[in-house]
Amino acid sequence: MRRQLGIGVIAGIGVATGQITIALIVGTYTDLIPVLAGAYAGTVGLATDGIQTIAFSLLVIGAGYWAQTTDREDNDIVRLAGWCVVGSILIGGFELLNVDLLLEGQERFSVIIRVLNTAAARGAALGIGFGLFDIERRRTKRRGAELERQVDRLEEFASVVSHDLRSPLTVAKGNMELIGDNESVDEELIAHIEFAHDRMSEIIEDSLALARGGNEVTDPEPVGIEELATQAWQTVGGDDETLSVATEMQLDADPERLLRLLENLFRNAIEHGGDGDDSDDSGDPIAAGLPDDYGDDEPSDSVLDGLSITVGELTDGKGFYIADNGDGIPEDEREDVFEAGVSSSGTGSGLGLAIVRRIAQAHGWTVSVTDADGGGARFEFCTDPE
Repeated sequence: MRRQLGIGVIAGIGVATGQITIALIVGTYTDLIPVLAGAYAGTVGLATDGIQTIAFSLLVIGAGYWAQTTDREDNDIVRLAGWCVVGSILIGGFELLNVDLLLEGQERFSVIIRVLNTAAARGAALGIGFGLFDIERRRTKRRGAELERQVDRLEEFASVVSHDLRSPLTVAKGNMELIGDNESVDEELIAHIEFAHDRMSEIIEDSLALARGGNEVTDPEPVGIEELATQAWQTVGGDDETLSVATEMQLDADPERLLRLLENLFRNAIEHGGDGDDSDDSGDPIAAGLPDDYGDDEPSDSVLDGLSITVGELTDGKGFYIADNGDGIPEDEREDVFEAGVSSSGTGSGLGLAIVRRIAQAHGWTVSVTDADGGGARFEFCTDPE
């Protein structure tokens, strides 16, 4: 009901001003409507006011048709009608002040009608413009609020899932430690179970990071990429790999998320830098992806001896890169590596590079992968995309 009322108001103003304009033209140039004689001062008046008013009336009628066919909410249509009425009243009142008070009688009446009609049509059209801007602004605001609610729900879901999974994992790990003291238990079976537990923990942490990593960075801080890269390497790096930081670049970023980005890329290079095969041909779903030396201090066969990782600045100074001298990523697979769940190793969650892209997007950066100069993969981050 409210929607139809709003549509009726808009269309009614357009039709009414159009009909009055036609009546004024007829009254000026014929004797059919004597009371409206003299409304337009010759051809110039007709061209400047008459045709202009008809154009405004048609525009308002068109707005009424749009309101009838659009899927906008009823409140938006009512608000648009309100702007249309307010515009007509305000412009009409202002124009009425400009009427020549020296005019008298019939001429004065016809001129007042013309001025008010023209002002009403012009004001209605202007009100339609402001109204469309207003409802679009409100619609954008509603969409933003809905997106924020969806993000909050996603974070809440991720937190609940991670909490609910951590609790039984903690109990299971405690029991595993008790079982480990029993010499009669198969050590290989224990290793498989421990690996499964560790992998579940990694998936939980990565899922939580993926859910939270996409939130827009609203309060970045100046950070040195050399300092963060060194800190990330202390967590991820091993004795058989080397890190070289060839830049003192400063970035405006969220330090915690940038640290996570670097850790994920370093870990990805170490896990996938070589051409070893971690898979288990037996088809055992528990043992699949379990390295033969799981639990030892020695590096896995999947790690390329002498792996070197370099962090540097792009030549145009608009970003940074992380490159390694491993096997690289085939060109036809480079678009897929950033998708969640994609992994060539049985030991990962498949979320590492998806988290990397999500964090980059949260900063307003772009990320791409190409070949490194000496072979291997090179991830490039443009921090100032145009």
